[in-house]
Amino acid sequence: MSVRHYPVLGDYLAANRQAAAEYDDVELELVEGALPPELVGTLLRNGNGRFEHHGVPYEHLFDGDGMVARFHFDGQRVRYRNRHVQTAELVAEEKAGRMLYRSFGTNLPGGLRANFGKTQFKNTANTSLVAHGGQLLALWEGGLPHRLDPDTLDTLGRFDYEGVLRNPFSWLDRRITPELPFSAHPKVHPTTGVLHNFGTVAGRQHRLVLYEVSPAGQARIAHVLPMPAATFAHDFVLTQSGHQIFFLTPVAFDVLRALTGLASPAASIRVGRDQPTQVVVVAPDGQVHHLATDFGFVFHFVNGYQDADGTLVADALLLEDYPDTLSIKAYLTGYLPDDQLQAQFVRFRLDLTRGTVTRQPLSDHEGELPEINPDRLGQPYRYTWTIGRPPHHSTPLLDHLIKLDVQTGEVRYAYQPGALCSEPVVVPRSAMPGYASPLEDEGHVLYLRFDAISNRTELLVADAATLATVARLRLPHHIPLGFHGIWLPAAE
Repeated sequence: MSVRHYPVLGDYLAANRQAAAEYDDVELELVEGALPPELVGTLLRNGNGRFEHHGVPYEHLFDGDGMVARFHFDGQRVRYRNRHVQTAELVAEEKAGRMLYRSFGTNLPGGLRANFGKTQFKNTANTSLVAHGGQLLALWEGGLPHRLDPDTLDTLGRFDYEGVLRNPFSWLDRRITPELPFSAHPKVHPTTGVLHNFGTVAGRQHRLVLYEVSPAGQARIAHVLPMPAATFAHDFVLTQSGHQIFFLTPVAFDVLRALTGLASPAASIRVGRDQPTQVVVVAPDGQVHHLATDFGFVFHFVNGYQDADGTLVADALLLEDYPDTLSIKAYLTGYLPDDQLQAQFVRFRLDLTRGTVTRQPLSDHEGELPEINPDRLGQPYRYTWTIGRPPHHSTPLLDHLIKLDVQTGEVRYAYQPGALCSEPVVVPRSAMPGYASPLEDEGHVLYLRFDAISNRTELLVADAATLATVARLRLPHHIPLGFHGIWLPAAE
């Protein structure tokens, strides 16, 4: 693997090595433009809060303890607050003053002796957020959500939907996975308001468990499907027609190596590149369809829907390979492989009658962390906003903000040399009190940007149609760009 050092990445990692201080309702400094008066509500973001813990560098991007940032817009100013999610594991480690738990990609210092038999892994609560059924939850796909106070961001404890997320299977299954995983990418059906989610549950029989949560917050296990041991899924598609689509890629943990401490779970992963990706579709009537496509890995789907002819469409950011731990460890030291493709925009078409899966490219750009106008979830749509890079960009960094028209292939960019940006959160005109618009790209996108040249982390408000900066606000400190965020409109 050939790698090169990228100063902007190194500066970003250095700025966020240690845990950020916590601020309480600080008004952000407006340094450019003006805040749209109609932009009233709250942006919440979650992500890895640091890249090092008690002097031990994390070896995987996904290992940092969750930190939630809250940006409250009142039409005139933005007030900022941030809190680290106080998981039981983090509280215990802070009290002890040292690492006590293994993480997804980082073992305890001390080799096999320190890690042997340590089968309780840290729930970092660091991936995303969902507000539904009267609860605000910080999500991590390997275990229970954590409930947060939406105003103070105080951690109110682990949340299991009144026991629904406690493992109901055999004694041995409960020993292996006592808490049912609750994916970090739930979807709320646009018509029913029901939240759909899933968990991949390790045990004697590996299972794909599907959940439904009513608008009032009542949860149930809707389906339990046997799952091949050597597969993994991070995200899924929910269509307005009620179809749920899962791509189960032949990527699996070596359970023996991971549980004995010989390797972290991430380092134990085996990838079956010579095997197909299995596609599982659960229809609204509960019928399960099994299809297959060529190997490839999808962290994130853009959107999906049922076409007029009954064909299912799933738009994805497709990787040719699963990112290996050596590449991720290199990233965390400021290095990147200089010959590795990033995720490509690909449309999959699923014909359940014929049992076929076909694919077509949507763009020659690369991207990740895709967002759409939330009003178009599960329906035909036109635009997606992502971080990404154009073809033949001089570096492998996803350092552009991209707007892609999936119908025409047209692309717009926002780019500043020496800067990195976060996932863009889309706030459509319809989410602003008293406003409505038939235009899918009318509204704003909100994102964080780390600028290595000025050594600042800023919050940007951009026009959703053009990506032009509308307002730029300065944070009082550096925070990691994080993973995923949500917008909560102000109550009318």
